[in-house]
Amino acid sequence: MNPTVLIVDDDPALLEALPEALRLRMSELTVETSDSAPDALAKIAVADYDAIVSDIKMPGMDGLALLDEIQKVRPETPTLLITGHGEHDLAVQALRRGAYDYIQKPIDREYFTVSLSRAIEKRRLDRQIELQRLELERHSHVLEHVADGVFVVDCDGVVQFWNLAAEQITGIALADAVGNPAGDLLGGWDDVSPSIPVAGAERPKRQLARMLPFEVNGRELWLSLCGVEVADATVYSFQDRTDERMLDKLKDDFVATASHELRTPLAAIYGAAKTLRRDDVLDDEGVERMMAMIASESERLARVVDDILVASHLDSGRLSFASAPVDVRALVADVVDSMQMHAENGVAIDVDAPPNGLPGVAIDPIKLRRVLLNLLENAIKYSPEGGPIVLRIASVENGRLRLAVHDEGLGIPHADQERIFDKFYRGDPQLARGVGGTGLGLYICRELVQRMGGEIELESEPGKGSTFTVELPVRAAAGAR
Repeated sequence: MNPTVLIVDDDPALLEALPEALRLRMSELTVETSDSAPDALAKIAVADYDAIVSDIKMPGMDGLALLDEIQKVRPETPTLLITGHGEHDLAVQALRRGAYDYIQKPIDREYFTVSLSRAIEKRRLDRQIELQRLELERHSHVLEHVADGVFVVDCDGVVQFWNLAAEQITGIALADAVGNPAGDLLGGWDDVSPSIPVAGAERPKRQLARMLPFEVNGRELWLSLCGVEVADATVYSFQDRTDERMLDKLKDDFVATASHELRTPLAAIYGAAKTLRRDDVLDDEGVERMMAMIASESERLARVVDDILVASHLDSGRLSFASAPVDVRALVADVVDSMQMHAENGVAIDVDAPPNGLPGVAIDPIKLRRVLLNLLENAIKYSPEGGPIVLRIASVENGRLRLAVHDEGLGIPHADQERIFDKFYRGDPQLARGVGGTGLGLYICRELVQRMGGEIELESEPGKGSTFTVELPVRAAAGAR
């Protein structure tokens, strides 16, 4: 679109000569004229000119008064004022009141053409910047409501935009992000940012995101990032993959641990079976010992496999729950007898129950049994040097059954207590304290208890032992035990 200028002057000769002179030097220019300030204002109100040229001295409203009105209605439009020779005070007033330039009479047409061309170019650039600003505001409004974190880094590495999702994911507020180097916000940015896939002129195709670690406010975040180059900046989008990364690590630990947990009983069973095949090695007592080892290790192997299957059924929602009359004291005694066979190093399991009997309750006996078995097995593992373990039937009242398993073993470090019920999580992944397991036992306990409408809590002090308390809703059943 050709640029359009408005020339305002009360001199008909000038209104005819100036447009002709401009058309000779700027053939693409469209020139409109006005012979008075009021007429000019009427045109300015409906047309957005690229530049305005006005004589200062005009009858009625002069050029300075017209300039003041232009500043009110079209402040972005460059205005050039024509002054008489030697009228420097008027020229200074014009510049102070916002004129783009002043042209002295007699008019130097070359200078006038150059000045007007600069004014038109300035207006073009102003419009372009305004369009970019509006476009950025529109995109910013959209980006503020996307789930992915989005931020813009300029060519100097300084963050110029930071959306709400970026703030929520990283915990870095907008005010703390914008205007600061990305390397100050995301620890490790300067080292890893060159490896972030960025689409641009050289790589126009969409790039797959890459997962990278950053240190943010003292914690490690794994972010999946990709970017796209825009004018003088790069727009990055990211998602938080910290939990997925942690889960992957836990799964890796689980595979290694499960392999160990499966290999150990398999090796014992294999060794015992090989020994039994030799007639010259064992007497009757030895044979009985080998058979007991095979039975014990087979049961251990079955528990590992069963934990994996139960965890899978919990995740898929395929585990059903039932309710049946349960003799809590008898169920507890059976669980303790079963686990006492596996207790070593002088671990003794005692039952602490109310002396006056317990009311009959209705609950899922199989799921309750598994919870107690897992808690006792955990207590045994965390008591490698022996010591008492107590399974306490705390109460059956107000429709709630409370049971607690207490040991005086290693205890659980405070840093591990918040995550001890997480799937695959083990507080001793390298078996440094001799504590084995798949990392599924306490996860299964929590899931079973919660899905039965109950709660499970932990109290533990490192070096002094742990207490797991389970509270479950139950229905009354006929008879007392």
